[in-house]
Amino acid sequence: ALRDVTATVTSIALQTSSIMSKKIAERPDSLVLDVKFGKGSFNNEVEASLELAKSMIQAGELCGIRTSALVTRMDNVMGCAVGNWLEVKECINIMTMGASGKTPECISRSKDLIEITLTLAAQMLVQAKKAATLQEGIAMAQDHLLSGKCWKKFREMVQAQGGSLRCIESPEDYPKAKYSAKVISPKKGFITSIDALEIGLVGVLIGAGRKSIDESVDFSAGIWFHIRPGQYVENGQVLATIYTERNTVVANATKSVIDAFSFSEKEVTTPPLIASIVTKDGVREFDHSLLESIKF
Repeated sequence: ALRDVTATVTSIALQTSSIMSKKIAERPDSLVLDVKFGKGSFNNEVEASLELAKSMIQAGELCGIRTSALVTRMDNVMGCAVGNWLEVKECINIMTMGASGKTPECISRSKDLIEITLTLAAQMLVQAKKAATLQEGIAMAQDHLLSGKCWKKFREMVQAQGGSLRCIESPEDYPKAKYSAKVISPKKGFITSIDALEIGLVGVLIGAGRKSIDESVDFSAGIWFHIRPGQYVENGQVLATIYTERNTVVANATKSVIDAFSFSEKEVTTPPLIASIVTKDGVREFDHSLLESIKF
């Protein structure tokens, strides 16, 4: 909030102190950061995010914490959910997809989120000396995801913090937003992008985020995307569903979500999400062939 009112949101030094003070206070042995760049990030250009990653790694290492970072793209919405509870629900779907038999459905909706999460987990396994290579770490993380070990540990974490398992085990029991609206595609074609910044602003409009620190957040508000970048849609097909307690903003929110979608008559290839891995020893380009080992 202070950086907002002083026009210093993009200050590398202030971003570093804001983010790392909280991480260091927890005193972890090892830390892996996901540093974003692109439309939905504080830093639009990858160069600025690399500088931020280096600054945060230096801060972590000076405090005796082995620290690394993945520098990742945030031009598009990641996964299929935006909003507090909806994002938790998406994660529950992913963690239970092996047992539920909904793996193909989850992969179709959440492939980008799964790939980045497995890579972050793999880097932590390497730093913890549980895996010798990033490829081995990805395989271990994927095995734990599909075997149900990840889901079991998540439930233990909820209980350890005094949380209730009722809605975790039965997501449909969570209170639903009073109003919902389907976002209908105005044309046919391939989706080239879903603007992350525009969707973030819609999230604030519908109550999933806030403009000032004294505003409350509606945990049930959000947007569920039925279509992802790279997929083909027909005219009249449902692109997304908006959930909110604010009936007066539904029309504007619906228009803004439509405007966030970009269309093309030709099939498109979305750019890779992970740009590089940064450690105290330097920057190396991410080997995207590692993601080919992720098979469900």
